[in-house]
Amino acid sequence: MITIIFESLVAFVADALFAVLLQSPKRSIFHIGLTGAAGWFVFLIGMQFFNKVVATLLASLTIALLSQYFARILKTPTTIYFLPAFFPLVPGEGIYRAVFAFIDGDYSTATVYLNGALLVSGSIAVAIFLVDSIFNLQARLKVISLSKK
Repeated sequence: MITIIFESLVAFVADALFAVLLQSPKRSIFHIGLTGAAGWFVFLIGMQFFNKVVATLLASLTIALLSQYFARILKTPTTIYFLPAFFPLVPGEGIYRAVFAFIDGDYSTATVYLNGALLVSGSIAVAIFLVDSIFNLQARLKVISLSKK
């Protein structure tokens, strides 16, 4: 458990510094770090119970929800929170290994790594789509209910 907390703190610092590098608004940097740390925490807990794809989906849902929440509270775009917070979850290693295996001529290994990277990337995309759709639906329902009054 200490390792999970330590890694979450490191994710907080890494995401906050990545936000500085991307020139995010200064008032959002703490929230960006918090979003990334929460996502990484959920990912590490999820890895103890599920496979990498499901753990990434749960972490991505957490990041997407927090991004939408902070964007509404601080009146900023959600992408300010998405980009740095998803940084630790992006399957760069899997893509690197797939390309390396393709170059090396080991097509079966390359296919395995590419398949894993695509599944993880897909789970990130599905989480963003689900949360964004839910928030858009909620906003539309709010407009409809206000127009009926």
